[in-house]
Amino acid sequence: MFLRKVEISGFKSFANRTVFDFSDESGEGRRLGITAIVGPNGSGKSNVADAIRWAIGEQSSKNLRGKKSEDVIFGGTAKRGKVGSASVTLHFENRDHRIPIEFSEVSIQRKLHRSGESEFLINGSKVRLLDIVDLLAKSGIGKDSYCVVTQGMSDATLNATPVERRSIFEDAAGVKQYQIQKDRAIRKLSSTKENLTRVDSLLSEIEPHLRILRRQAERAAKGKEVTEALLLKQIELFGFLWHSFQSERNGLSEERETLARQIGMSERETDSLREEITKLSGSLEEGGRAEELMREANVLREELNAAERDAAIMSGRIESERDRQKDREEIRTIPVDLGYIRKTLDLVRKNQTTLFDRLGLVEKLEDIQDIREFARAIGQELVDLDTKMEAGKVTEKVIVSLPENEKRESDDRLAKFVAEKETLTMRMETLRKEIDAKEAAMREEREKHRESRERYFRLEKDVREKERKLSETKDALNEVKVRLARVEVREEDLINEVRDELSTDVRELTWDGQPRDRDALNRDIIRLKGEAERIGAIDPLVAEEYEETNKRFDFLTTESADLRKAMGSLETVIVEMDERIEKEFSRAFDEIAKKFEHYFSLIFNGGKAELIRTRVKRRARAEDQEDAEGESVETDLTDDLGIEITACPPGKKITSLSVLSGGERSLTSLALLFAIISHNPPPFAVLDEVEAALDEANSKRFGKVLFELCERTQFIVITHNRETMRQAGLLYGVTMGDDGSSQVLSLRLEDAEKFRLKGKPAA
Repeated sequence: MFLRKVEISGFKSFANRTVFDFSDESGEGRRLGITAIVGPNGSGKSNVADAIRWAIGEQSSKNLRGKKSEDVIFGGTAKRGKVGSASVTLHFENRDHRIPIEFSEVSIQRKLHRSGESEFLINGSKVRLLDIVDLLAKSGIGKDSYCVVTQGMSDATLNATPVERRSIFEDAAGVKQYQIQKDRAIRKLSSTKENLTRVDSLLSEIEPHLRILRRQAERAAKGKEVTEALLLKQIELFGFLWHSFQSERNGLSEERETLARQIGMSERETDSLREEITKLSGSLEEGGRAEELMREANVLREELNAAERDAAIMSGRIESERDRQKDREEIRTIPVDLGYIRKTLDLVRKNQTTLFDRLGLVEKLEDIQDIREFARAIGQELVDLDTKMEAGKVTEKVIVSLPENEKRESDDRLAKFVAEKETLTMRMETLRKEIDAKEAAMREEREKHRESRERYFRLEKDVREKERKLSETKDALNEVKVRLARVEVREEDLINEVRDELSTDVRELTWDGQPRDRDALNRDIIRLKGEAERIGAIDPLVAEEYEETNKRFDFLTTESADLRKAMGSLETVIVEMDERIEKEFSRAFDEIAKKFEHYFSLIFNGGKAELIRTRVKRRARAEDQEDAEGESVETDLTDDLGIEITACPPGKKITSLSVLSGGERSLTSLALLFAIISHNPPPFAVLDEVEAALDEANSKRFGKVLFELCERTQFIVITHNRETMRQAGLLYGVTMGDDGSSQVLSLRLEDAEKFRLKGKPAA
């Protein structure tokens, strides 16, 4: 589910019909993760957030930045007249049925006329505002939720009292629908208490008068006994008949509903099977895909063989070039002449100088041993020189390398050969993977068609069998409907007879569950009617007044019992809602607290933040305590649960939120906002300049978190921040026209990038 489109007409500065489309251009109805609405101050871009907030049920003119409800209608300018109404329509994609109605697309419209008349529509059908609020609350959308967040709202959580903050967290925990049910139950309970007080008051007035009437009516005891006996027999008979008909009708109704459900289920299963048969039939007609894959694989194999040959040739060139670069050793005979002797003696003198220097730096005995070894080596060099002088010549190994220019040329060729071989190796690996993929797809295609044909014939057989059973079930349903109609006719006749004979509703008659002899009861009724005629009429004024008063007393007694029962049920509902709210709130609070710590640390690059549940003492009026003058007294209660927030940026010691700077408060508010959205992601969220106080570095962190959360929540961001704009897939620009109305331009960033690259000169 996501917000696909918003249509605004006549709302605040949007005098003309303006459409904001938040879906992509793929044609598949996918949403954009982040949409940015930008524009100069005073252009009316924040009116988009007000329009969405107004459409989902906001009633407070103050929260809509106005003084009265009429302020949301375009009031006209010097160049343009005012309009007669304001209308905002929200279009939702509802394929997942998160909005609990059977439509894949849902439009919610709110319209206000200058006359004060309001209209609320869902998919074009008129509804109440309460219906819209209830429907959206079940899908996690509400005027008090985090679907529309302004800069002031994000900071309001920090400024709120602990008890007010709990209310905010209850909305974030997704218990709004339970809270609505609880509030309604409380209002109904209060109304029921008032009704019960009135009923008990009437009973206390009627009861004495009823006793007087009863004594007067007893004077006509004989006639009354006959009348009562007749009435009892009639009630017994009619009650037995009515409940018999009810039992029979209920049984037939259940049977009808069962058969109707079976028919619906069978029709859906049959339709599903037919759709699958159609798809299988289409796939069986395609054919030829496996042969095409085989031809593509053969072409790739030929290309792989050619690449392997080129790679083998290149390996030979590399080995040849490396052999050429290897150094060669030559043994040469060098004469021991004066030059050789001088060169050797210069080396000995240099070593002696080093020896003297090391002697001057000796500090430990271990250094003496090293110097002694070095001195022996110098002496050995002199001995070797003496031996070579006697021989007159010396034989030495000489390393012969390529000339420098040939070495450079050889290195260049070798690097070129190695690069070409690596390219060929990568190409061969790619070709092998492509060949494997083609062969796997070819095998899968062949296996798929074989299974598809077998399933096609099985499905056809299943469809024929289900259609036969469906026909039988429909015949049974028609028979049940006929029987049910007969019972309903007998019920109607009985209702008319009871109304004529007893002047009451047959539904008020009771039955003890025991079967009756219908013929015997009819004979008794005929006999009692005859006796009543012979006795004659009793005093109609006393009897009628007594009967009426008695009926009213019985009715009020029943009403009192029903009201007490309803009070018990409502109290049970309130307790159940409290338990459910507390359970859901506790679970949500723990998760939001962890996520708050995470996002606080992420945004501040460290630091520590914590959410703490605390008990708050409040002053309240105790209804059951009164002072000497009968007035209710105030008493201290400690049963309110509040939420405290602690936040300490890295490198600081802060014990109160009031010590935080403006930027730190904004970052803390955003961390809490992200924690709430991450725990209970709303379908969409409108953020109205919530990052206005952030610097460039914090704006980047804000954009990064926003990008992470947009996987589950659609963001519509009203902003001046370039970093936030950079995260958006679509930009809407809002400007103020010459006539004083807001104008809108849109730009998709991928289109802008294509345009930029197209106009960029070649490098």
